[in-house]
Amino acid sequence: MKEATTAVVLAGGDIDPELQARTGVRSRAEVIVGDAPMYRHVVRALQGVEAIDVILLVGDAPPGEGYTVLSPRGSLLENVRLGLEHSPTESVLFATVDLPFLTAESVRFFLEASLRSGTSLTYAVVPADLCRERFPDMKRTTVRLREDEFTGGNLFWARREVALRELPRLEALYRARKQPVRLAMAVGAGLLLRFLLAKWISPRLLSIEQIEKRVERILQVPVKGIITPYPEVGADIDRLEHWQAVQGS
Repeated sequence: MKEATTAVVLAGGDIDPELQARTGVRSRAEVIVGDAPMYRHVVRALQGVEAIDVILLVGDAPPGEGYTVLSPRGSLLENVRLGLEHSPTESVLFATVDLPFLTAESVRFFLEASLRSGTSLTYAVVPADLCRERFPDMKRTTVRLREDEFTGGNLFWARREVALRELPRLEALYRARKQPVRLAMAVGAGLLLRFLLAKWISPRLLSIEQIEKRVERILQVPVKGIITPYPEVGADIDRLEHWQAVQGS
């Protein structure tokens, strides 16, 4: 029997001014890609996954059948907290709203792998070569690690009770993300040094497992990176150049 899961679509955040001017919409959720706004593509994919019982959309989007809209708060992690607080299930899947190519199959793969992992928090990572092959005109930020070159996916999963308890630690990391000294103090200078050496000298100096172990020590809960073969999980449309690439402009 599959564990019931709540899906939270994170649709808040400011839209790129150039993208807003070109598309004529104010919210990220309502940017049209193909035949529908992005929120509709994501909701359709989530509705195709049998284990997802509830869909919460946190952000500016019209109400509709099969999902509930929650007014967004200030930051990304405040919206994560809002989703966790409103989730009726312990298993909670998060997806950003800017994934117009998301499919039920890709969501199902990540969710099932997360539930099997035996951990409390998981995040999606995608081999960079798969993204280049499927979306050659969309430039992504990547990192070379011992296992491969990866880009981050826009799906993550959590156990509700654990995530609510550890969210203050996550919020501290999030606040420090643009302040190198504070970030080094939070994640450890050793890990940052390994990251820089892996980038400049050899990717063999840093692995996914090493990153997981450090994050586990910080959060005091088991975490795991789920390597997914579905590049659509990392194909987010958050800038004008991305939208133009997929629209053929």
